[in-house]
Amino acid sequence: MQLLFKFLARALVAVVGLSVFFGIGYAGGWLFCAAAAGTTLLALHEYYSALRRKNIRPNGKLGGLCALLLLVIAQVSENVRRNPTPVSDGTLGIAVFNGPGALHLSLLVLLFCVAGTLVCQFRLREGQSAVVNSATTVFGVVYIGLLFSFLLRMRYVDVPGLMEQQGIVPALVRYPWGAEAWRRMGSLIFVIGPVWLGDTAAFVVGNLWGRHKLAPRISPGKTIEGSIAGLVAAVLGALLCGWWMGMDLLPAALLGLMMGVVGQLGDLGKSVLKRDLGIKDFGEIFGPHGGVLDRFDAILFSLPLVYWYFWFLVMKVGTG
Repeated sequence: MQLLFKFLARALVAVVGLSVFFGIGYAGGWLFCAAAAGTTLLALHEYYSALRRKNIRPNGKLGGLCALLLLVIAQVSENVRRNPTPVSDGTLGIAVFNGPGALHLSLLVLLFCVAGTLVCQFRLREGQSAVVNSATTVFGVVYIGLLFSFLLRMRYVDVPGLMEQQGIVPALVRYPWGAEAWRRMGSLIFVIGPVWLGDTAAFVVGNLWGRHKLAPRISPGKTIEGSIAGLVAAVLGALLCGWWMGMDLLPAALLGLMMGVVGQLGDLGKSVLKRDLGIKDFGEIFGPHGGVLDRFDAILFSLPLVYWYFWFLVMKVGTG
């Protein structure tokens, strides 16, 4: 009964949260960027607050500014990519935000973060470490700000459109229920759906039938049985989403498997941080799901993985 209550509580929070998320994501544009920025700042606040309870003093203002800049660069560069302006117009966006320019801007932000946090150590308090303060500030920007920026980039990958460019007719064209939503949000659904389905399967199977501990020193509650169930569920979820959008089944299955593995590694990595900081969860905003970092840990590492797959192996081919 207790397991059923926990599952229903998690499911209710997930349904409400996903409804809001996909509603804003469907609209896209700067509204979605603002929502992603708010989520990023909440996650960064959770991380920095946990550090401060251990007498570590990362620079929250600098970290928050750099994380926001990474998100803005991602949003503007995606706007430029989707609505290119002729180079002859001399538009600043073409020169600065398109292609390699956006990468260089992101590297500039990270350089500014490294230099800025070192300058902040000029007023170091007694008993604190400049190395630890600086390192944790930059780590938060990369771990949270940079990875969350892929949430914006993935939003604008039109998977069904890319498949059609390669002569493939997605199932959603033959059965056009919610076709527009899948064109707008399909790439994010392809990441979030399998990852959270795998997480749910691991939770249920691990609690009901888990007998062998996966990593008892890191996360005592995780089991090998739950891990295997999570991998299988992630693959099945990716196969279903991929088939609906017109992807070949083999790449979809491999991506699902990689998301299952990377997602669990991301979850364990977050558990390492929590164990070191002596906390159960990073926050309570999602109730039984914990905080933002507790809910998005697996997704953060899966987003760039899937984005790079489409960018290097599909988008370049599709756009010729």
